[in-house]
Amino acid sequence: MELPLHILGRYIEHRKRDFQQCLYSLKRHQYKNIEKVGHQLKGNGATFGHPELSSIGKKLEEAAQEKDIDNLKESMKEFSDWVKNLH
Repeated sequence: MELPLHILGRYIEHRKRDFQQCLYSLKRHQYKNIEKVGHQLKGNGATFGHPELSSIGKKLEEAAQEKDIDNLKESMKEFSDWVKNLH
């Protein structure tokens, strides 16, 4: 099923805000916030045509649950790259 462009556009804008929220939360060691965003990304990335985002979300969620800073930083780098590659 193809989603209308305006819906996909809104989805992308929300993910950009999620990325900024995760950066903010990571600096403040607010792991529950990152876990929540990761869980949402894991669940909706593929639905909106971005299965790679589901994978990133899973990594974020798990790293936040474990408070694994190294894996959180690595997952945030992947999330950053995903955001930067949007056109």
